[in-house]
Amino acid sequence: MKTTITNRLARSNLLVALTLVLGCSSSPTNISEESPPQKSTVEYVDELLASAQTQSGSAAAELTLQALEIMLNAGFIERAQLEAEQHNLSVDIPSDLRLRYLMVRAQLDLQSGHIESALQWLRSPLASEVDSMSEPGRNYFLLLGDTLMALGETTAAIQAYVSSSITAPKNETPVLFEKLWIALTDLDDENLANLASLATTYELRGWVELARIVRIDEFSIRSQLDSIAQWRRVWARHSAVNQLPEALVRLQQTWNQRPSHIALILPLQQPAGNAIQEGFLSAYYQALEISREVPRISVFDSSTITSIYPIYEEATAAGADLIIGPLNKQFVNQLAQLPVLPTTTLALNYSDSTPLDKENLFQFGLAPEDEINQVVQLAWENGYKNAAIIAPRSEDYLRLQEHFIEQWTITGGAVVSGETYNDESSYAEIIKRLIAIDSSEARAGRLLDLLPRNNMEFVPRRRNDIDFIFLIANPRQGRQIKPTLAFYFAGDLPVYSLPSIYDGQDNQSENNDLNGIVFADAPWMLQESEELRMEMDTNLRQVQGQLQRLRAMGVDSFRLYPRLQQFYNQGVKSMQGSTGKLSISKEQRIQRTLDLAQFENGFAREYRKERNSSSN
Repeated sequence: MKTTITNRLARSNLLVALTLVLGCSSSPTNISEESPPQKSTVEYVDELLASAQTQSGSAAAELTLQALEIMLNAGFIERAQLEAEQHNLSVDIPSDLRLRYLMVRAQLDLQSGHIESALQWLRSPLASEVDSMSEPGRNYFLLLGDTLMALGETTAAIQAYVSSSITAPKNETPVLFEKLWIALTDLDDENLANLASLATTYELRGWVELARIVRIDEFSIRSQLDSIAQWRRVWARHSAVNQLPEALVRLQQTWNQRPSHIALILPLQQPAGNAIQEGFLSAYYQALEISREVPRISVFDSSTITSIYPIYEEATAAGADLIIGPLNKQFVNQLAQLPVLPTTTLALNYSDSTPLDKENLFQFGLAPEDEINQVVQLAWENGYKNAAIIAPRSEDYLRLQEHFIEQWTITGGAVVSGETYNDESSYAEIIKRLIAIDSSEARAGRLLDLLPRNNMEFVPRRRNDIDFIFLIANPRQGRQIKPTLAFYFAGDLPVYSLPSIYDGQDNQSENNDLNGIVFADAPWMLQESEELRMEMDTNLRQVQGQLQRLRAMGVDSFRLYPRLQQFYNQGVKSMQGSTGKLSISKEQRIQRTLDLAQFENGFAREYRKERNSSSN
């Protein structure tokens, strides 16, 4: 369809160009008549619509469609919409004209931002006879796929794109395959598995299998390349064998250009630095089992330094083509002030200001802001409006409270109550103030002063304008706060928390007091069958809580090393890491999307909205 319109317009433009050329050329002296003026687009459209009024049936429909298509391509959307409404074509016209009509109507709605209306046109009975083997049919399914993607119906969009690709000529497949691959990589594991169960054609099954093997081997480019080569042998008749998506074509180039010498700068005399090194080296040795093509590693201890510059220069002089570290925020700030970094650097913390060298400095850390943002998004999606906050009383936690309040307010919510605590605090008094039980008790006391005590029975009532509680606490504190909420008639309030609420230990008897709390955490903490973690827990010192998360950060910092340029060039938008699903911001900060979990029967389980609703 689109190609047909383009060709028709191209022919029209050619005629216009020829008219212009003839009109501008010198006229013979013996000819006195001037060339007729060129018709404008509006005049041409008016003529087509006027001619349509004198015709009937297919002839009238053809003329009207030509006018609508010209207006669509010229950007006359409002008039095209108006004319389309006034010249509603009959279903009695031939199927090829019906297909053109519904595609024009859909494209007009898309241009106007009415995506759902566009989808209604594309799924109307007028499209019941679409032939995917024809050029109009291919264009129809391509438009359907784009519309479904805009509505977030990714699985259906993939099926539409595949229908469009079956007989697409070679010159059209690059763009189409890019759309298809973006949609496939947008699916999570569960939806990808569901699509695999629905795949009935060789073409779709091949695409799903390609996406699956690339995702399974996401932690290793070498494994991905080997799996793609095997896929091409198995799916030899698949259309993508000789036309892989651009991201996969670039994968070999990424591997060839990977760093060969990494300098790791960490405070090795501190538990945090030690934990990151353990994760980094464990991932290194895992990669070594897959391929001997691993980088050389040099380790530098930053435990006693006061400036990053000397040790950074030492690492650069040693020949490192990638530096991972430092961990200390002060040192990251120092690097951010350098106008030029001689070596690509993955800092393990975030600077307080925008780096001067925006190309060579990447930043990666376990930022609690990422965790708070995800809690805000979840609470809003669950329909909550008013929040209450319970947090420790310290400068660091005050910053986190302020970030939550800012993000929740920007989203559209309100914070209606808040309390802080320390280790000497009475949790009962904190909860009573938070939910206004103390005010209820005060009112009861005043009434008791006025009325005979044997004539009054008092049942405290909490405030009813709190939709959920945002709790910042460690497991020990949470095990006291959550039951106290229940004691003071607030056990039904949803409680959302940060990873600090979970230490990674399956201590059912103690964690029963945390039941119902929803939190976001690293996959490393929640997936008990994670092979590398099981190996590290068996062979290394026992750690829990934040040190486990820092081990996961070490794992991800190694697995990121060959992919930094991929992220920089937008060759990859995200990858599944041990600390979460990793993506990159325009400031080259690695951001994490964590897994959601909920305490149930003393265990941290995968969070599901329907289960959460029933438990509250």
